[in-house]
Amino acid sequence: MRRVRNIRAGAGFTLLELTLSVALLALVATKVHGALHTAQKSYDENARRTELEGQARQVMRQIAFAILGANRETLIPDASQPLSSSDMRFQIHLGIQDGAVVWSDPEQIAMNHDSQALFWSKNPGTMDEQRVIWSTLVTPFLEGELPNGIDDNGNGLIDERGLSFVVDRNAVTIRLTLERSGEGDDIIAETVETTVTCRNLERKLERNPEGNP
Repeated sequence: MRRVRNIRAGAGFTLLELTLSVALLALVATKVHGALHTAQKSYDENARRTELEGQARQVMRQIAFAILGANRETLIPDASQPLSSSDMRFQIHLGIQDGAVVWSDPEQIAMNHDSQALFWSKNPGTMDEQRVIWSTLVTPFLEGELPNGIDDNGNGLIDERGLSFVVDRNAVTIRLTLERSGEGDDIIAETVETTVTCRNLERKLERNPEGNP
């Protein structure tokens, strides 16, 4: 006679237990996926912000280096706080020849108000103009500023552009905001600022009228 084994109640998993287990695993997987997505999003945003900050600082170094070599008497316009200018024209003193000052060709650093371009140019406004784009991410107005006739961002300037120059005696303060798209509809902005001191040719010539070293 064949012996029949009894199956004990509760042995193995019931259909309800399997269903609950699958549901629990799905819930855990969803939470883990959400956490990973959030972490990846945060990482990507930080990477974009770091890259934008690097670009802003690099462009600022180019601007500052150019203005640092300029002579104070050649700066146009001579905008002082609370006013500012979104472009700067200047020349560089190359030396003295036959008792006369030798100047470089006129140069300009400015932003294009019809786009987000910031450029350097040589001989601006002439047939011989040479232009180099330094950035295509400059904002219409500096971070926190609105075109409403007041100082929105509390820096002492009114309606300053995304690139702004302020002249105070021999010092030129430069401010710059770059922006780019972030996650979804987010916008990432980075603002940098520095002050450089131009050379003063008049005082140099007063001390040494012949231009000798």
